[in-house]
Amino acid sequence: MNAIDIEQSRERIGMTAKAMLFGECSYIESVRTICGLLPGARIDQFAEPFVTLVAVDSETDAVPVGKSRELWRPDAKVKFEAKWNEAENYARSVGEPACRAAIAWVERHPTYGS
Repeated sequence: MNAIDIEQSRERIGMTAKAMLFGECSYIESVRTICGLLPGARIDQFAEPFVTLVAVDSETDAVPVGKSRELWRPDAKVKFEAKWNEAENYARSVGEPACRAAIAWVERHPTYGS
C-alpha cells in the first residue's frame, strides 16, 4: 500500500459513511464495506469511532445483504424479514453517530500520518 492507496481508502470510508447518513444504502452492508477498508486505510479498527462500526458488523454478521440475500428462497425471506429489519434498525441507531465521527476523522486525517 502506498500513500495514494491509503488516501483513496480513507476517501471511500468517508463517502460510504455519508451515503449511509443520506439513506442511500444499507447500514449493515456499508459497515461491512467500511470495515473491509480499514486495513488499507491504515486505520486501527479498535480506535473510536471505528470500533463501534466493527461491533455493528460483528452483531449483524448473520444478516444476508446484497446479492446473497437475493439467493434466498422467497419463503425464507418472508420468515426472516422482520429480524433483518430489526438488525438494520440497530445498525442505523448505533452506527449513525459513529458514521458522523468517522467522516470527521477521515476529513482530519486524509493521508497516512496526518
